[in-house]
Amino acid sequence: MKQLIVLALCFGVVSASYAQNTKEKVYNSSGKTNYKHKKQTGFDPDRLILGGGMNLGFGGGYVNVGASPIVGYRISRQFSVGIGMGYQYYKEPTDIPNNTNTGTLNRYMNIYYPNLWARYFVCKNIFLNANYEYDFIRLKQPGYDNYGVIAERTSNVNNQCLLLGAGVYQPIVGRLGMSMELFYDVMQGQYSPYGGPPRIRLSIAAGF
Repeated sequence: MKQLIVLALCFGVVSASYAQNTKEKVYNSSGKTNYKHKKQTGFDPDRLILGGGMNLGFGGGYVNVGASPIVGYRISRQFSVGIGMGYQYYKEPTDIPNNTNTGTLNRYMNIYYPNLWARYFVCKNIFLNANYEYDFIRLKQPGYDNYGVIAERTSNVNNQCLLLGAGVYQPIVGRLGMSMELFYDVMQGQYSPYGGPPRIRLSIAAGF
């Protein structure tokens, strides 16, 4: 009798254990079992985005060279947000006539800027992008002094930009990919380095 009681208790323990394991399994259409994974919450390092962009433009006396590292987080499969920091060197001809015949007079800007960005993929490789940046500019430009003589002056000015654009993302290897974007500064500030027609920017990042 004692042996039957012990056997029944063992059977009950095994049955309970089997039932618990069965709850953690999900059967697919083929009859095979897959273990159900718990949904991950909180910060996911696999969603982290690291990279940077660069711009390079020449022509008609203009020079625009810069780089901007970024860090971001992928909120969903389509939507990502982040921050960045950038630097640009900008040169453009001025409208001040040069009476000394020593060449074209130019305006120079060394630009440092933090920025906020957001990117949304409308399909697999096509995205829309928005980028707000606040520029701290070291400006050097020619001007007339009190005696009507051309003199170079240096000053610190600020500028805001809102860059809206669209682009194409091309995976390279693993989570690393390259983007090519066409964008336009809708604010067109007095000291904007993106004044005039739309510009092209290339960037490389891991995590999109």
